[in-house]
Amino acid sequence: MYENDRDFIKKVKEIKNHWNGDIFGYTHETFLFWSDKMYFFSKIYHTTKPFDIIDITDDIKKFISDHACKDWLVNIFTRHTTAILKINEAEEWFRNDLKVWCDKNVSIDEIYRHNDLEHRDPKTMCKNKEECLNGHAHIRGMLIGNTSETIPVHKWKLMFGRRQRVLLFELDHAREREIIFSFMGD
Repeated sequence: MYENDRDFIKKVKEIKNHWNGDIFGYTHETFLFWSDKMYFFSKIYHTTKPFDIIDITDDIKKFISDHACKDWLVNIFTRHTTAILKINEAEEWFRNDLKVWCDKNVSIDEIYRHNDLEHRDPKTMCKNKEECLNGHAHIRGMLIGNTSETIPVHKWKLMFGRRQRVLLFELDHAREREIIFSFMGD
């Protein structure tokens, strides 16, 4: 994930400065911050393929259990424009139907001006040109997704419907995705 410990320490300092809070603990993939009546938990997920879907619900439940979050609100936020969060069923055929719909309606094979690197604003360019050829992923994100979801917690339980789960959708290609969990309450 990080090429060396110096890169990792730089990331810890960057996150600490961004959140302006205290770091309770961290590993190479997880950061935990506290600020007054709010906890921040950052976790790196590794997507493995285009249109990967990762169920992150159990990570939220574990945090609630570990930190005695009785009556709170939890907000889950992705720091990316081509990865989205949705609350839905984690059922395999739903995933397949959504992928088929996306492939039909927002095909990777279409021509997108976003992918025209000769005319694109250099300030929006990626370091790797292949990463920039993802107009389809941005449009899919705008049509089907959110960058965040908020869920009430009551008596240490997420107030979900029977089959609801929090899903992270990779709309581009395999990579690391950072998700910020924030918990607000007494």
